[in-house]
Amino acid sequence: MFRRSSLILSLVLTAPMVGCMPKITIDDMKQMTPKRPPELGMLDAFIGRWTSEGEAKFTGLDETIKMTGTSEAKWDGNGWIFVNRFSSSMADLGDMLGIETWTYDVRAKKFRTTWADDHGGSGVGTAWHDARTNTWHVKSKVYSPWGDNIGVGTAHFVDKDTVEWNWKEYAMGGLMLTMEMNGTNHRR
Repeated sequence: MFRRSSLILSLVLTAPMVGCMPKITIDDMKQMTPKRPPELGMLDAFIGRWTSEGEAKFTGLDETIKMTGTSEAKWDGNGWIFVNRFSSSMADLGDMLGIETWTYDVRAKKFRTTWADDHGGSGVGTAWHDARTNTWHVKSKVYSPWGDNIGVGTAHFVDKDTVEWNWKEYAMGGLMLTMEMNGTNHRR
């Protein structure tokens, strides 16, 4: 009985709104299409092919693991989507392939990031740029077969062809450090 009366009440309340939406034309819709945000141009600094070297430390593992990798960053989606495809190798842990995307959310005034890799990891986050130090900051929710973490990192442009970066992941709502990586990328 409750479902039926809820449905009837919904119909009674929404019926007067039918037909209230103004009519628009294709030209109206074209005019509403947003222009590419100029903030996306800030990501041009990352566009290109890169090599990477660094090291990783995992909580509970005594040894530091050496890492190497390559990546290629391009624009996609008519210049609205920054796409970076990467591969990395961590000593005996083997190779990993992945992809990350960045775009700019005009309403929230934030860069939005996503990534996924072939080890079952993925993440979503936000990024911002500190112009004073030419450093990008990223904070993400990280999802993996080992559990959910919080990831934070930076990418500091030493010059236009060199980026020093770090990445840390925390479990237990940010209370326990589980992984730390540091490295340098060089433009090829």
